[in-house]
Amino acid sequence: MSAGLSVGVAAGPQRLELVVLGARPRLCRASFPSNAMGWAAVRGFLAGYRQPVRIAVAGVAALGFALAVGNAQERRVLIVAPALAKSALKLAVHARNNL
Repeated sequence: MSAGLSVGVAAGPQRLELVVLGARPRLCRASFPSNAMGWAAVRGFLAGYRQPVRIAVAGVAALGFALAVGNAQERRVLIVAPALAKSALKLAVHARNNL
C-alpha cells in the first residue's frame, strides 16, 4: 500500500475519537458516537479521502468498529491491544508505522 492516510481510533463505549495523519490539514481530529450510526459516519468521513487508508483501532468497541468499517481495496484495519496505544494520536502513529 502506498503512502496515504493513517487513522487512529480510540473506540470507547460512548464515543469514537479519531485522529487522521496525512490529510489536509496535516492533522485532523473528529469524534463520532460509538454505535452503528457513528460507524457509518466514519465510513463516509473516510470515503471523502481518495487515498489508501490504514486504520489502527483499540478500545472496548474496537471489534464492532473494525467489522463495520472492514478491510477493502486501499483500506486496512488493525485491532490493537489497548496497552500499546491509549490515545487516537498514538494509534494513528502506530498505523503509519506498522501497516
